[in-house]
This record gives sequence, C-alpha cells and structure tokens, in this order.
Amino acid sequence: MPDLPTNQSSGEPTPESTPESTPESTPELSTNEPSNDVQLAFETIASGDKKTKAPPKTSRHSPTKIKKPTRTPASTSRTRSKKTKSEPLPSPSTSLQTQPVAAPVESSPKPGFIFPTGTYSKYLLLLPFIALGLIYLTFQFRGLSSSTAMDQAQIARHLAEGKGFSSGYIRPLAIWQLESSGKPIPVGPFPDFFHAPLNPLLNSIALKLVQPYWKLSPIDIVYIGDRAIAVVGVLFFLGALTLWYAIAQRLFNQATALLGCAIIITSDCLWQFSIYGLPQTLALFLFGSAIWFHLKSTDSHLTKAKRLLLIAGSGASVGLLILAHGVAVWLLPGWLVMVSREWPSQRTIAICTAMAAVALIIVPWLIRTQIVSGSPWGLAIYELVAPANSAETGYMRDLYNPPSPSFGKLFSRFQENLASHSQAFLASLGTNLAAIAFFISLLHRFDAPTPNRFRWPLLLMWAGTTFGIICLGTGSLLSPSNLHIIFLPLFVFYGAAFLRTLLERLSLPSPKIRYVFPTLLIAICGIPMWNTLLANKPPVQWPPYVPPFIAILGEWYHGDEIIASDMPWAVAWYAQRKSLLLPKTIKDFNRISDYRVLGDAITGLYLTPLTGNRRLFSEIYKGPYTDWVMQITRPPVTLGFPLPVFTPLPIDGECILFSDRDRWSRPD
Repeated sequence: MPDLPTNQSSGEPTPESTPESTPESTPELSTNEPSNDVQLAFETIASGDKKTKAPPKTSRHSPTKIKKPTRTPASTSRTRSKKTKSEPLPSPSTSLQTQPVAAPVESSPKPGFIFPTGTYSKYLLLLPFIALGLIYLTFQFRGLSSSTAMDQAQIARHLAEGKGFSSGYIRPLAIWQLESSGKPIPVGPFPDFFHAPLNPLLNSIALKLVQPYWKLSPIDIVYIGDRAIAVVGVLFFLGALTLWYAIAQRLFNQATALLGCAIIITSDCLWQFSIYGLPQTLALFLFGSAIWFHLKSTDSHLTKAKRLLLIAGSGASVGLLILAHGVAVWLLPGWLVMVSREWPSQRTIAICTAMAAVALIIVPWLIRTQIVSGSPWGLAIYELVAPANSAETGYMRDLYNPPSPSFGKLFSRFQENLASHSQAFLASLGTNLAAIAFFISLLHRFDAPTPNRFRWPLLLMWAGTTFGIICLGTGSLLSPSNLHIIFLPLFVFYGAAFLRTLLERLSLPSPKIRYVFPTLLIAICGIPMWNTLLANKPPVQWPPYVPPFIAILGEWYHGDEIIASDMPWAVAWYAQRKSLLLPKTIKDFNRISDYRVLGDAITGLYLTPLTGNRRLFSEIYKGPYTDWVMQITRPPVTLGFPLPVFTPLPIDGECILFSDRDRWSRPD
C-alpha cells in the first residue's frame, strides 16, 4: 500500500484523508477488491441494519481512503504507514460472526412461502387422510374385483387356517408343471407356486382376526374378508405416506413435503390400489423403506459399521419388495447404481453388502419353490413368454403345452405390449400433473446436491421397472403388474419442488396470492378422485361377481369336492371350495376327472359372464372356447357331457351350474 499523502509542514494527513472527512460508520476497506461473495455478505448486513450506512463508492484508480481512529504525531507517520502495510485488515468473516447469513437454496424454497408450515402442520394431513379413508372404505368399496386379489386372498385364508402356502385355485398348467418335474400331485391342499408370498402372508394376519365371520351369509353384499384386506391396504398407505414425508424433508424441506403429501392424498389411483387387495400399497411402503435407509446411510457423521448396517437395511427392504411383487426385481440395476454412487471409495463392499441382504431375503423362497414345483420360478416365468395381451386364463388352461420361448415371439410380444403401454402411460401414473413435472425437472439443476445426485438413479430404477412392466404387459391402470405407482411419491416431490421454484421467480407481490398455487395444483391432481367420488356405481362388482350367489356353492358342495369354473379364484374365495380353471378341451376335463388326478372327480362346472359375454364367433365358436360351445351357449346341450344336470343362477340366469346331480333342490 502506498504512503498516505501528508502535509509538508506538519506531517499530518491531508484533509481529504482525515477522519472528519470520512463517515464514522464506514468500514475499513482493503486495496484488494473483495470477492463477490464477500460483497454480497456486506450488502446483506448493510441492508439488514438500518443504522449502518453503505461504504462510499470509490474509483478503481483513485487512492483508497482509510479511516484513522485517532490523530498521531508527525514523527510516527512513517511508522504508521509501515504498520498499515504489514498488518492485515480485519477479515470480513470476523465481522460476519455477529450476524450470520444463510445461503439461499434454490431447490428448497422458503418454508411457508406458499404452503403453511410448522411443528404441527404435518398432523393436519391426518384429517383429510382419515376422512378420505372412511369415504373409500364405506362408500367406494364394493368388494374385491381383481382375480389376482381374490387368488392371493384365498391363499391368505389358507395360511390363517394353518394349511401353508396352498391354494384352492388349481390351474391345469400347474398340474403339468408337477407331472413334468416328477413331483406328486397332492390330494389335499394344492401348493401355490405362482404368486409372491409377502402380501398373502400379511393379509392372513387380518383374516385371522375375523375368522369367526368367514362364512358368507346371503345378506352380506360385501364379504368381511374383503373389508379386512382393504383395511390392511389403507394402513400400508398411511405408513407409506409417513415414510415419504420424512424422505421429502431430507431431500427438500417441510413445505415441499407437505405439498407433495397433500397431492398424494388426493391421488385416486393410490386409494384404488389401497382397497383393491393387490400388493401395490405394500410395495409402496417397502420401496419407501429402502429409500429412507439409503438416504440415512449418506449422513457424513456415521461410522463405517453403521453405514453398512443401513445399506443392509435398504437391501433387506428391496428383498421384501421383490417378495411382495416380482416385477420389482427389474429395479435392482438402478438401485445398485444408487448405492455405488453414494460410497465411491468403498463401492465394492457397499454393493456386496446390499446384494447379500437381498439374497438373504429372497433365496429361501426360491429354494422352497424349487422343492415344491421343480423350478425356482414356479409358474411365474411363463408370464414373460405367454402371447401378448393374453390373460392368465388363456395359457394356464393348457394341460400339455406350456408357452414356449423364442426370439421372434418375445420380440413381437414386446412390441405389442410397448404400443399398448405407451397409450396408457399417463394413466399408469394416475394422470398426475406434479408427477409428470418430474421429467421436466430433469432439465433443471437444483442448488442442493442431494436431489441432483439422487434423481438419476431414480430414473434408472423407474426405467428398469418400466421395462419389466412392458415385458409382462399391462391392461389398465389397476393392472396387477402396474408398479409405476411406487415411484409416484418421489415424482410428485420433485415435480412440486420444481414448480415451486418456477413460482418463486415470478416474484408475486402478495403472499396471499401465492396460496392459490398449492390449492390449484392439489385440485388439478385430484380431478380423477373427484370423478370417482361423484360417480354413481352399483353396490356390487357385477358382472361377474355377486358374493352371496357364489357362496351358495359352498352349501351345495362338500369341502373335498372339486368345481371347475371360468373364474375359479372367486369360487375358491367366496365358496371356499377347490376350483379348477376350465381346461382347454373337454378331453382334458375328462382326464382330470376320470383319473382323479386331484384326488376326486370333478362334480360341478360353474360358468359366468366371463365366458358368456364373449364374442360368439371369434372367441367361442372359433376361439379358445371352441370345445365348450354347447355349455356356454343357451340353452346348453348336455348330451354326452359327464355333468348332465344344470340350473341357471342369478343374476338373470347369466350364470349356470352343471352338476352330477340335483344339489339345489335336495341339498345333502
């Protein structure tokens, strides 16, 4: 720093450098220009303290004016000048210690900016959740309507009865699987090796609690078992919502978490899955557990042992997720990428720990399935090679020829499934505006590092799961293979944070106007729910399900007798009787019955609108039911058929029962 200009006669500073010519509150400035961050900090302090005046602007080439606290003799002016050179000026950080400044975070808008926050704000979400839960369980729930849900429900009841993982729904292809593997076909409970086990296992606990009410009476429009399973789904939805709220707080802030959870609560597809009996809400809870364990393991203060333990917890959650829904196996590559990115220095040990936890959960079930059926995958593997857009009731009816894989068939199947899935892509995410905004937010760089680092593995997990869903095929929003909904909360949180960031940049003048944004966003995302609540629906899931009319079969048939049907899942669930899926041909039917392959003859055939409402020529006369034309059409012809007696059943005679004798007039 150059010497200060002085008066030649007195040796004192010139008037332009005296303290009187400089405001007393002006801070000392270094000749070196401060960085932008330091200038911003000083400006922030200056704007926050009304008593403090801003420093005078100086030209870059003009001598810097420095405040002198006291006058000094002329003899010490050179010494003072040297001290000015050797002693550094007070550090800006020292002056900032009394008034710290928080750095703004773009990805986490100010709490309460456009959504009310506070200690008890999260509990306010319980009120609309409880209200909507009661509305859906009381007014919207009309019983189970999914064949997969009923099939898993009757497996759960067998578990509650102590019969193990057995099923009253018997597929002809399952008989072929046992015979081709050299396994004995059991006379008693038929083992299940088609479904993932976790959902029936948990539902069995709820069914055990209502065991005294298992028998369905003629006046029970909704079965008590259906309600118990629906309550379990709603409880898992509540648990998942709690987990995702905690996850959103770690990724963003409380305001974004509250806004996102409010959107999730008004998501009709999640409520429908909650009362549908499928494992999707259980999968939603387990996926949230895996993400929470993973985010917890990224805390910097953790020891290596604690971090590995949390990674193992994430792996165990993923393993349970696979046991809840087999499609979840397709998210493993993206999940492993997520684990490896968070611990690059110990990548190998992290991946090995995670995979060991997954294997520890799923391998015992694979071993059990191998012992029971001769294949670790059971019948589920045929879902990947069956004809495109074909229901389980198609290829599972074959007693001799299972679907065979070939590259041409697989490629054709993938093309057809991809085309149908593309048309229903938005519906698979519940037509949720905030969730769709996630894909736009990929172009936006959040200021906080965690959301930026986490979203790409999230995209990989979703892409892998989507590939698996396309391989299986999806028929509708509530399809059993639709696992898109487990990503819905994260998509909503990212989309909500992105939309809030855009709103911040508008600089709206009044905070009251900003409250319009969350209200409007929640209302738009909740349009499907409003449509569902206002729709006028019949009290039962007809066609084809009327539980009391199906349960009457349990009165006409004894416990060991077998009924063939085009909807055996409903017969096994409501009538609590063994039911064989209608074989492909009458020849196969006679072989199973005459040789008592299942331990007894088939004494009943129950046909419903599932076959009666099919196209007459393309699906009955020339289609997969060509061998059953005489039984499906009205009036039926029983000449030469082993079950000669029949009676129409409600509603309006659209169902029909063939039997070996008159059981309805003179029941035993």
